[in-house]
Amino acid sequence: MSVHMTLHSLGAKEIVEVANGAEALAALQAGGFDIVIMDWKMEVMDGMECTRRIRAGIEGIDAKIPIILLTSMAGKDAEEAAYAVGANLYMEKPFSLKQIHTGVRKVLGHL
Repeated sequence: MSVHMTLHSLGAKEIVEVANGAEALAALQAGGFDIVIMDWKMEVMDGMECTRRIRAGIEGIDAKIPIILLTSMAGKDAEEAAYAVGANLYMEKPFSLKQIHTGVRKVLGHL
């Protein structure tokens, strides 16, 4: 089961996928989102910079929206960097669907 399907199993009605952080910011400004799940490594703008900008405050985007940052970068330094820019949850790839399910529930306050 993919992350997309896992989100549907959690009751997500609409899932928007974008290619990079710049597109994520534009989508978030359109509104209506409860959570952001994004990869650290993306072209144009990576997940770290996107998270920084969200947390810094951009008109039309809730600076407190829960953010899960996914990455193949392992280690304590990467984890600390993710939390330092404002990620609510850092998840190293590969992760199980149970882990993403638990992570989403956790950051949305369902645990």
